[in-house]
Order: sequence, then structure tokens, then C-alpha cells
Amino acid sequence: MIILKNGHVVDPLNHINEVTDVLVDGNRILGVGDARRFLCGGDGKAVSLAHTIDAGGCYVVPGLIDHHCHMYPLANIGLPAEAVCFASGVTTAVDAGSAGCATYAMYRPFIQLSKLTIRAYLNVCTTGLASLPKSLECVDPATWDEGAIRDCFERYPGELLGLKLRTSHPIVKELGYEPLRATVRLAERLGVSVMVHCTNPPGELSELLDLLRPGDVLTHMYMNQGSCLVENGAVIEAAKRARQRGVLFEAADARAHFGLPVAEIAIEEEFLPDILATDLTKLSMHLRPTSFNLAMQISKYHELGISFTKLIECCTVAPARQMGMLDVAGSLTPGHAADIAVLRPVEQTYRFGDRVDGDPNQHTREGHLVYQPVLTVKNGEMVYRDVTF
Repeated sequence: MIILKNGHVVDPLNHINEVTDVLVDGNRILGVGDARRFLCGGDGKAVSLAHTIDAGGCYVVPGLIDHHCHMYPLANIGLPAEAVCFASGVTTAVDAGSAGCATYAMYRPFIQLSKLTIRAYLNVCTTGLASLPKSLECVDPATWDEGAIRDCFERYPGELLGLKLRTSHPIVKELGYEPLRATVRLAERLGVSVMVHCTNPPGELSELLDLLRPGDVLTHMYMNQGSCLVENGAVIEAAKRARQRGVLFEAADARAHFGLPVAEIAIEEEFLPDILATDLTKLSMHLRPTSFNLAMQISKYHELGISFTKLIECCTVAPARQMGMLDVAGSLTPGHAADIAVLRPVEQTYRFGDRVDGDPNQHTREGHLVYQPVLTVKNGEMVYRDVTF
């Protein structure tokens, strides 16, 4: 048994935002509240049997969900998922389209053997991102194998969340938005959602947004290459219409899918992310001053004016709901898997930005509060603990 005492518990799903205790029994959440209420039974002996950790001065939150990253071996550029995720408070992660219908089956053993809970989007390209970084994937609908794609969703229900398409101009070229139209039509036939990468689109972002359906995900919402979320100093009307009809907006910044000026204007208008993720690969993990990891994303967006509670919702409840996993992940509900992150707020000056150092298009800002992961519990097991905690 583990008792996390005196931490500031933030559990948006259960409307908990207070200093209290979290109790873990085996691999499940036993409860949130005064530990004595759950354990004493009048004599206090049960408490002595527990491993008690003082989380005073820290935030205790549901295990974080990174809804957008790329993992090895699903992608050659993939990150070492458990090492990076557990050390940043992430207990569930989504591979955002590294594999296609010809490659997903061979990587399933990795997914199933990992202690990290992993789900995936299936790339419409038959081989996914296997050709990166040497060459871009082929997204011409004439090359897709719809039968094999359908077979993947039928053989692996619950593992695949939807279809993924990167619709940047260098990838789609003269095809423009036809691959996106074809992806949406295919998703409609399969009954799944679409995640679309929108950086440097082949046309107006408003046209892209108008093609998306309720439950589809626009990722890299604050990118600033080509047509983007902000025009003439304001968020475009097409984005507001899309949100009203249920399109989800994800901030997943990686090394270059983010623009500070765009984000600042949108956040000032309170056009906030539905989902906060990273788009990490081995090329961007732990890279300053860009996304670094999910804890740094939380720190950065808090500095940009989004409340901590909202940000925790964006990387727990919101992705769990999108993934159809709200009954097992994204909260500290008693009986659910004991997935927990403990974050220590540390006052220190740091620099964050939207491009790597040396990029002439880089913008940077100065932050003053970092949320440092100090403990990650996955299914009741302490899979990461900072030496100072």
C-alpha cells in the first residue's frame, strides 16, 4: 500500500482541488481523502503497514496522458517511451501515426509488453513513417490499401484510435487537400476519428478545418507556418466554428510545430487547447528550449497564462475521453488503475521557445516556474522517483 500525504491533489474529473491524501492499494486507487478515514478502523494499525510518502508542497495528479508522440520501434525516429514518459509523469501515451497497415502488426508485441499504456493512430500511408528522416511518407490515396487498413481496425479493436494524416505542403504537394478529404471519407466508413497534422498546410487553414468532423483532432494548433490559427491579430472564424461543432484542438509542439506569437494571441482570446501533448521523437525529447517533455509543456503553457487545473485537464480527462478510456484512465477515481504523477513547483528562471537555437525564426520567452516530475506511479508501482523526493 502507498499513501501520498499532504499533497495538493488536482483531479479535474472528480472536481478535487485541495490538499489531502491519496491511497493506493495494490494496483488500484483506494481513495482520495484523509488516510485515517480509510485505514484506521479505530486503532491506527493499518496505517503502519503502508509505505507513506510526504507530498507536501507538490501537486498530486492523475497519471498524465501524452496524446501525441512517436515511439521506437514504431518509428525509426521514435523515442524510448518508458524512459521518457515515466520520468515526466506520463503513464499513458499515444503513438500518433508512426505505423501503417503494413507495419503495425509487427510492432504490437512492443506495445503489449510495455508497462506504459500505449494506444495508436494508424497512418494512412501503408508503411507509416518508416521512411523518416530520409524521405517523406506517401499520402496519395491511390496507394492506400483500404482493405488492409480496415483489417487492422477489425483485428485490433481498442488499440487503434483512428487515422492519422500529415497534410503539410511538402508532403501532399499538388494533391492539396484531396488526401484529407479521402482520409475523412475512409474514417467515416470505418467509424473512427481523424488526427490531422496541419503545419504549413497546402491551402487556407479555414478550408482544412471545414473538412473536419466532431471528434476529429487538429494537432499543432498554434503552429505558425503557412496559413494558421491567427490572421490579422485574431483567431480565425473557421476555428471557432470547428470548435462549436466538436472538432478538438491539440497543442503538440515538438521542435517547430508552434509559434509563440500565434499562441499568445489565441490564449489572450481564450482559444485554449482541448488536449495538451508533445509530438516528441528522439529528435526533440529533452531538447531546449522547445517542448522537451510533457511536464515542460505544462510549465510553458502555465507561463503563457493557462491555469494549472486547466492544463491538467488537457492531459488527463480530455485525452482519456477522446480515447474512450475515461473509465480506466485520466482520474484518481477509486477502483481505477493507480496511475499517478507528482509534480513539484520549482521557482526558477528558464527560457522556452518555438524553435531550436540557431533557427532565425525562433521566438523565446522567460519563464519563472517549472513543474518538476518527482514521482510517477503506474498500476501501483513506483516506476520513477526523483532522488530528492
